[in-house]
Amino acid sequence: MSKVLICLHVDTEGPLYESKVELFKRINEIFGLELAATDENLARLQAKTLDLGGIEAEVAQAVDPHSIGFKTDWGAIRQMLEKIMAPPFRNQMLDSAGKGWVFNWHVMDHAGYQNNPRRRDLGFLNIFDFYQEMIEVTGSSQDALHWHFHPVNFFGDAHHCATSYTNNYPLLNEVISRRVVERSWFPAVNRAGFHSERSDGHLFLEQWIPFDPSNQSVPVDQEPKFQRDLSGGRFGDWRMAPSDWSWYHPHHDNYQLPGQCRRVIARALNLKARHRSINVEEIEKAFKKAQAGEVVYLGLTNHDWRDMAAEVDEFRGMLKQVAARYPSVPFYFKESVEAFRELVYPQTDCSAEALDFEAKVVATEGQTRLEVTLKKGALFGPQPWLAIKTKGQTYHHDNFDLGEPGKSFVYVFDSHTLSLDQVESLGVAANDRYANQCIRLLHSGRDF
Repeated sequence: MSKVLICLHVDTEGPLYESKVELFKRINEIFGLELAATDENLARLQAKTLDLGGIEAEVAQAVDPHSIGFKTDWGAIRQMLEKIMAPPFRNQMLDSAGKGWVFNWHVMDHAGYQNNPRRRDLGFLNIFDFYQEMIEVTGSSQDALHWHFHPVNFFGDAHHCATSYTNNYPLLNEVISRRVVERSWFPAVNRAGFHSERSDGHLFLEQWIPFDPSNQSVPVDQEPKFQRDLSGGRFGDWRMAPSDWSWYHPHHDNYQLPGQCRRVIARALNLKARHRSINVEEIEKAFKKAQAGEVVYLGLTNHDWRDMAAEVDEFRGMLKQVAARYPSVPFYFKESVEAFRELVYPQTDCSAEALDFEAKVVATEGQTRLEVTLKKGALFGPQPWLAIKTKGQTYHHDNFDLGEPGKSFVYVFDSHTLSLDQVESLGVAANDRYANQCIRLLHSGRDF
């Protein structure tokens, strides 16, 4: 079963702008500098001719023209996508099955923000709809839309990071509920926002999303040394997780350690970034592991607001070198769900284990209830996701009451929740452990 499964996970966030003043503010904060925002200073940083006391190389990497060459509007992103989603680009290098490159688009909504100096496209479903259209118009059925979420900080800054799911539950619930009700879509694969998971996010994911290629563990000597935003596990803390391309079920109390939780975590390193970037040595590590008889998930990650063509081309160049040294190890470019199934359940026909449930509104025993009954398969988590859209165009998520554990679920419409005449649409969604999904939508005037 030796093989390497290569999955690119794109943090799909739409256009990004950064002024020179904001660039230097960011660089000064990261490296503890006090540089003026001038063209001369930028050129000297890129040329490594400014004395920074030994951190010249790390700073130069952070201000490399590629690293700061942002796609600032949808026109620039569309132009890039028309190139990289077309067969000539995808097929520049074919995998062992004769197939070309695959993109896993981890789409976020820029919602909940008050301050937006980098001109992100704010609003629900904007980025989702753009990429869904691009997949359709380019005929890119090999690609898929997946999940990405940025917790919002205390002040609603779209240009700053946060890690708390707890502080963001109303927003998080609304984003998912809108996608269920409006697009009949539910997440199956997570890419951690800001590369970061914490205990609250870990437990949220453990209820809903079976696959999680977010591990960015690297050997200690490869950790960024002088970047203060990353030191001590500040963001992207995976220091205790495996760095040998192993996958694992996480521990209940520590997402970095193997344990008995449901979801599967795999490793994904950055493309052409200032930290934790893929290199020839890491690719060779994956091929050696596969040569020893294992299926290996080689995850990559990047952003859609930089030149993705250059990043993919650089990786393919390294891959070509390594693959030539391991001719007996096949490699495949993969959509993430398909890859996780081959990785974790190689002897199972996962599609044959389809998930199915019935959802209906009934009036019984003086109550108006939504009843959900499992017909086939088993849920990944303890209950399905319930999404509610009101006639006032608000979106909500709520818990079910349990009927028969794991088999049936009930939601009561009454004075403690909502009256049914306030509801426009209901959505019930769930994954099983293989990421087979079932989504049922019910609409006022038709279904209740």
